[in-house]
Amino acid sequence: MERFSVGQKWKTTDAVFGTFFGEVVEISDEGRSGSIVITDDQSNVVDTFTGSATDFLASGEWQLFAP
Repeated sequence: MERFSVGQKWKTTDAVFGTFFGEVVEISDEGRSGSIVITDDQSNVVDTFTGSATDFLASGEWQLFAP
């Protein structure tokens, strides 16, 4: 997947640091880029990502998530 959509949710799990969730909050360039708020499993904001969908997916083992 090389495009984001607002509200799209992502999940990744790290053996040391735990589970993290990402939610696309803004898109640009017809969804090829966007901003994602990353939270931990306690819903604490721990980071944000702004950039291309390709770079985001290359940054970790992110999987689409449907709660």
